[in-house]
Amino acid sequence: MAYAKTEHSRQLRIKTANAWNKKQLEEGKVKRMTLQFSADDADELDAIAKELGLSRPQAIKRLCEVYRSQAVSN
Repeated sequence: MAYAKTEHSRQLRIKTANAWNKKQLEEGKVKRMTLQFSADDADELDAIAKELGLSRPQAIKRLCEVYRSQAVSN
């Protein structure tokens, strides 16, 4: 079984993911950001992400791309 659902396997996947995330941060490949929105704004972001079929980070990236493309044309 390639993807065991035992508690031991779950813990190993968590450990592997944590190590990978730590390495990405240390290498400067990713940055961690904590954002605090009003509940309404956070709900709006989630709605946009869902409509586009994107995760929150992907939705924020898309919004930045749209902003940049409009800023260039103005």
